[in-house]
Amino acid sequence: MKKGYIKFFLLFFLLIVPLTFFPKQVIRFVSGEEYPPFIWKDEAGKPVGITVQILQLLEKKLNLSFEIELLPFSQALEKLQTGQAEMINLIFKTPEREKVFLFSDPVINLESRVYFRKPLNIKSFSNLTPYLIGVVEGDANERILRQKNPSLIFKYYRNSEELIAAAKSGDVEVFVMDDLPAQYFLIREQIFHDFSSLAPISIQQTYFAFPMNRVDLVNLVNRGLSQISKRELRDVIGPFIGPRRFVPMWVWYLVLAVSVGFVAVFTLLIFINRYLAKMVEKRTEELNKKNEELMAANEELDALNQELRASFQELEAMNEELAQMNKELEERTSQVLSFQEAFVKLLDISSKMTYETIQEKDFLYEVLRVFRQYVKELAHIGVALRSSDPGKTLFVIYRDSNEMISQKIDKVIDFQEMSSEGIVKEIIMQVCGTSSESENCTMRIIKSLDRVYGILFYNLKNTKIKQDDLQRLADFIATFLALRSYIREQGIFQKRLLLVMTKALEYYDYYTRGHSEDVANYASRFAEWLGLGKETIRKLYWAGLVHDVGKIFVNQQILNKNGYLSTEEYEYVKIHPVKSYELLIEAGLEEIAHMVRHHHERYDGTGYPDGLAGEQIPFESRILCLADSFDAMTTLRPYKRGMNLQEAVGEIKRCSGSQFDPNLAQEFIKMILNEKIT
Repeated sequence: MKKGYIKFFLLFFLLIVPLTFFPKQVIRFVSGEEYPPFIWKDEAGKPVGITVQILQLLEKKLNLSFEIELLPFSQALEKLQTGQAEMINLIFKTPEREKVFLFSDPVINLESRVYFRKPLNIKSFSNLTPYLIGVVEGDANERILRQKNPSLIFKYYRNSEELIAAAKSGDVEVFVMDDLPAQYFLIREQIFHDFSSLAPISIQQTYFAFPMNRVDLVNLVNRGLSQISKRELRDVIGPFIGPRRFVPMWVWYLVLAVSVGFVAVFTLLIFINRYLAKMVEKRTEELNKKNEELMAANEELDALNQELRASFQELEAMNEELAQMNKELEERTSQVLSFQEAFVKLLDISSKMTYETIQEKDFLYEVLRVFRQYVKELAHIGVALRSSDPGKTLFVIYRDSNEMISQKIDKVIDFQEMSSEGIVKEIIMQVCGTSSESENCTMRIIKSLDRVYGILFYNLKNTKIKQDDLQRLADFIATFLALRSYIREQGIFQKRLLLVMTKALEYYDYYTRGHSEDVANYASRFAEWLGLGKETIRKLYWAGLVHDVGKIFVNQQILNKNGYLSTEEYEYVKIHPVKSYELLIEAGLEEIAHMVRHHHERYDGTGYPDGLAGEQIPFESRILCLADSFDAMTTLRPYKRGMNLQEAVGEIKRCSGSQFDPNLAQEFIKMILNEKIT
């Protein structure tokens, strides 16, 4: 009985006394006003939101009571710093704030995302370039997103609610915002399922903050936060955000219909299975009968085997004949291998030659010399081709004495006419000075598709050589000539394409008239000054001609504006290197496209479109940058006068190392002073 009284008094002391002598501690809590879904006032003026519910959880787990006051955010920070408040709503931790406030453990991870209307089907940050991006003024997400795509253009709004209203009305179709507020407003405006998002551009943690002298309160709140489970936190956040996946009602009807269909099909399969079982039983009986018939047929096969043994003896006799034929094939194989070695050597020679620049005479010298080296049975071998000189025919002959003869004859030969063989034989006698060279002379037309290039002629000492092998040599020469012609035609096509693109830009932007050609001339002359190869000089000339072709995507009024551009207009102009690059890629001019894309990059990394610096910028693009800038400096504009030579040199020196490659800038100055360019 006494023990029962003792337990009662202990329980009374533990439960009632703390409530009497230790009342709940009231914490003065401040927050920025109207920050859904974290905190805002309902219609009755009562604070609600994610933060309020987290505070209610802390009140249950700790002996605390929160007195909430909503103020403008700057006033809330000032009250906390001066000690008039003891705790502030969830904020980001920064080095400056850590100097004046204490912070709790992380409470909520806050993602930032780019949202876009689903029909746009945007896959990556690089796809955002054509669109206007909505953002709240002062939002740090703008800076983070610019790092991922420097070419973006933004439109600013005063707050999140105004930004979502613009997205709903279609004023913007793409915007960047913190994930929780974005989902809250999209659900509230009933447009959540109209938008999709890319991967997070940043994930930041939020904290409660306290005055520097309230370490005890920080520890107490951290203890309470550690007692809040992940499930409790999800239950708090869940009502304010939408699901990531939405399954329309028609999908459920489809699932139901498929399920009913599956049951019906399954039932049908059961009936079919029973029917097939009966059919299998019937077929088994039939197969047994067939098996008996096969046994009888097997006996007949034994008799056939005996006949096959007799046939095998006949095959042995045939094998002896084949052995004799193999000996003859070995001789032929040796000859074929010799031809193979010749053609492999010829392929190796052609792979090391530039089809656009090699002369037919030089190529034919190598081909005939190598082929004659491996095929000793040739008394002589030669080629007759239409010469590039009008009214002439080229003859190249390799004689048995290892003598090479090359001569252009003042005569045009139609190699498709039957009479051409006689004409060729007469010319062979004239060139070689003996009639023996034309005796037993065989000829093969050198032809690719429908185009005849000339004739291959030869004199064989040994008739064992197959004529097909020499026809392959004629085809090989024709293929080389066709490829060389095709490459030349491709070069002419590309040159014409680049000229058309340049003329199109000149009609669109009158400033470009003369500028592109000047840049092309400066760039190619500078490349020659540096001792670069002819191919690089040629590509730099064409890159200079089309470096500004992307400006056809910029408003013509901006391009031809009589005065300095505004910041927003300049942002539009800055897209032209990327657009030039895209046009040239589509035209198949990849090397020139890469030169053009980076001609507005700066050596210190502050240029555009990709912010490359130093050696990251392609060498040819650094040359284009100097040529483009020099022409801009020295050209008269309606809003500025053109610099003279000394002023331009001074400007290049000033920008050396910041805008220009210092080594190239020094060489460019030497060139323009030496050549007295004006």
